[in-house]
Amino acid sequence: MRLAPLACAVAGVLALTACGTSTTDSDVTSAELTSAELDLLTRSETFTRTTVDLANAESELISACMASRGFRYRADAADPTPESDEERSLNMKERRSRGYGLASQYASEKESAGTATNDAYLAGLSKKKADAYMKALRGGATDFREMRFGGGRNITFSARGCEADSRTSIYGSLDDWVSISYFPQNLNSELSSRVEKSPKYRSAMNDWRTCMRGKGYSYASPDTAYEQLKGVYRAKGATTALREREIAVAVADGECGAELHIPATVLTLRRSLAQSLPTSDKLQLRRLTAIWKAAADRVR
Repeated sequence: MRLAPLACAVAGVLALTACGTSTTDSDVTSAELTSAELDLLTRSETFTRTTVDLANAESELISACMASRGFRYRADAADPTPESDEERSLNMKERRSRGYGLASQYASEKESAGTATNDAYLAGLSKKKADAYMKALRGGATDFREMRFGGGRNITFSARGCEADSRTSIYGSLDDWVSISYFPQNLNSELSSRVEKSPKYRSAMNDWRTCMRGKGYSYASPDTAYEQLKGVYRAKGATTALREREIAVAVADGECGAELHIPATVLTLRRSLAQSLPTSDKLQLRRLTAIWKAAADRVR
């Protein structure tokens, strides 16, 4: 898979196809993924800090752009969390309050997520001004484009408006912004089945099952626990007792994961297995990582 240049676009649709840059012999011999490339692929290590910096810069640019068009837009600056990759993956605080997040999906009354400042501002505008606000932010109905990725995944995005202008300013082109956002994610997903077949992962899951049995639960894997609870919600709806069980299972799952360092094991396996991805994919990842790093350097 490789990013198609604009010349490969048809009717406003871009695709990751073979019409990208050709692979040379020197490319093949130097296709070992670097730490930065693995960070972008697996969303680990330097990824969080870089993502926060880029998101903050984008928000500031959008705010300035919207102000120039007569609208208020609050740029909310975020700080990277001091947590490790494993702590972020387990997210014990979320598990203790919401479990796997299933109850809110099946409850008759959804949990309130609060109202963002910009959403509240938009809600207070007249329909005419609100329409103008959204056009300034994301363009009109005819400004949307689509990029196709492997596995039949299509991403739709607007090529106009303050969001698009800000992303172009940071990344150089919207095509590169979309590719950086989704191409590594797709590659990382493709590694999942290989991770699950590895002896180290299977051994970790054996230990996880033993740990969970010690806490009174019998599940084959974290995914199985999630899916079985989801099935009960579908069959019976959200009840207080089921929500309590969901939280208890999710917390036990996270505690076993932390005790056995399962997220760290999975991350190590992903970073190792990524080196055997097809050369064309690794070269595309290399190109996108260079753009990603250059964008981060510009905004810092």
